[in-house]
Amino acid sequence: MANTVIIFSHGMGLRKDNRGMFDDISQALKDSGIEMVTFDYCDFNSETSELSVLPFSANAKKLQAQIDLVLTRKPDANIIIIGQSQGCIIPALCDLSHISQIIAISPFFHTNIQETISRYKSNFKSEVNLTAITKRIRSDGTTTIIPPEYWKERFETDVVKLFNETALKTRLTLICPIQDEIMKYTELKLIKYARIINADGNHDFSGQYRSILINIIHKEIC
Repeated sequence: MANTVIIFSHGMGLRKDNRGMFDDISQALKDSGIEMVTFDYCDFNSETSELSVLPFSANAKKLQAQIDLVLTRKPDANIIIIGQSQGCIIPALCDLSHISQIIAISPFFHTNIQETISRYKSNFKSEVNLTAITKRIRSDGTTTIIPPEYWKERFETDVVKLFNETALKTRLTLICPIQDEIMKYTELKLIKYARIINADGNHDFSGQYRSILINIIHKEIC
């Protein structure tokens, strides 16, 4: 699979390795001859451990730039995008004409404003500020800096529509963890044309669930 390139699209407020998930996937596929591409959506301040989040549209420009770079080097490349959580929806905002497959891990559906505000208040002990900066303290010690432009685009995004449109343009697989502690997947019944895989796992497919995720991805790609 020497002509295949995987571009990874990480989740909100994370770095390019997606808390090690993408490193584990890359390691599992290292003998396949597939080229792996990771990059950061967020700007990271190492002195303050702050990650600055960008709106969906800005993230899409970053992902598109990575797609274009691959095509410049390999015009006939078989490009696969693997995203996790919010990183699953960003490819839908890009030009998918040269993308052969998208694998969406723990796909993002949280665009309901009241549900999101309630979740931030109860789970993260932080208030969502729709007109100024929101700060979310994460369990890994970093702080996610969220501008109001991000919330505006998030709450205006029709995720179901984007997934359905994407599935008509390229092969789309949604891998939904049964024990997900973040997403409820109540809207899955509205998803058409995509392949949906329900598997044991938490939102990050961490610990005992990581091997389950890797086996699924290996079967989907190889």
